[in-house]
Order: sequence, then structure tokens, then C-alpha cells
Amino acid sequence: MQAGQHTLSCGACGAPLNRLKALPVAAPVSKPAVTHQPVMSSQRKYAQPQRPKPVKRRKKRKSLLRQFAEEAFDLVEDIFD
Repeated sequence: MQAGQHTLSCGACGAPLNRLKALPVAAPVSKPAVTHQPVMSSQRKYAQPQRPKPVKRRKKRKSLLRQFAEEAFDLVEDIFD
């Protein structure tokens, strides 16, 4: 080694890194092929298909014209009583 040249060393024991044993590189893991089908658990394979929940219908509001007509009818009815 030449004078004045710096080398990397192990933080734990101080040994030069070029003298340490190389670690094996893990082989790349291949991904499974895409099947575009959902994964089903053993419980869901035999389950009955679920029906969608019924839609709860909202009450229709009275139109403004109908409200005025009811008020006018009540007023006329009060006059005749």
C-alpha cells in the first residue's frame, strides 16, 4: 500500500475492507405471472354470492305550488267556518 492513500476499514474491528470476505449476492426473486383473477380464500370459494343492498328511496318533497295551494285552501276553509 502506498503512503498517503486512504482505505475503507471495518467499523467494528478496523480491518481493511479489501481484505474482508465478499458476501454472496442473493439471486433475484422472480414474480409470479399475473392471472387477472382475484385470489379467493377457502371460505369464500363455497360462499353464496351476496345480493346488493336495496336502495332506500327518499320521500318526495312537496312542490312550492302545492304548498301555496294547501295554504289557500286552508284560508278559504277557515273563512267559511
